[in-house]
Amino acid sequence: MQPLLSDSPFGVITCKAGNRICSSLTAENPLTSTRFCDLCCSEHGFCGDCCCILCGKLIVLDYDGYSYIRCEATVVDGHICGHVSHLECALRSYMAGTVKGSINLNAEYLCRYCDSRTDLVPHALKLLSICTSVASYADIKKILNLGIRILCHSQKSSAKELLDRIKSINAKLVKGVGIQDALKRENCGNSTVLPVVHKYQKRLVQTKLQYDKKIKLECLGKSMKEELCCMICITTLVCETKEDGVG
Repeated sequence: MQPLLSDSPFGVITCKAGNRICSSLTAENPLTSTRFCDLCCSEHGFCGDCCCILCGKLIVLDYDGYSYIRCEATVVDGHICGHVSHLECALRSYMAGTVKGSINLNAEYLCRYCDSRTDLVPHALKLLSICTSVASYADIKKILNLGIRILCHSQKSSAKELLDRIKSINAKLVKGVGIQDALKRENCGNSTVLPVVHKYQKRLVQTKLQYDKKIKLECLGKSMKEELCCMICITTLVCETKEDGVG
């Protein structure tokens, strides 16, 4: 989706849905990374970068955006689809997880816009990484349960193995074992989980740095705008004073 330019004299890029932390505002090159959509994205208030293609509501970035999936399939001229969906919406709509019949999904996500399929096993593995930075046991349980729903009933060996691990980690947490220790114990004899966990921890730090940089730029833009308004007021006051003097 192509972000719109605001009415700001500084030409600040804004989100159609009014989301100040939309991914299109933090991307290095938001105008060329995703394909422009003339269907759902032409609707007022809908942003293909941060609105769920199924329910139309904003996605939530809490815990590194664990609750949504973005279609990164290449569609036209090297551009990606870019549409997002709440995983909860996709699961309820039988467009995520393992679904039999004509859709025939196997631990996958089916994009409503471009019909491309995304393997959800990497996303489920990412959920383990996210849990390492979550303090609330209730939230950890919610995140792990999402991973279980994504992987359950899949016949993929990778999905089955990861599902067993998530269930095992969940059982350890119930017994009072910390998430880090649960991961280490589950990882004994196998090097699959922790390297990916560390990878996503690094990505989480980079995302936070991007967000902090954006906030600083917003504050700078606001400061410049206030300074400009102040200069206009002073100029107007000087002109009025001169006119009064001439009168």
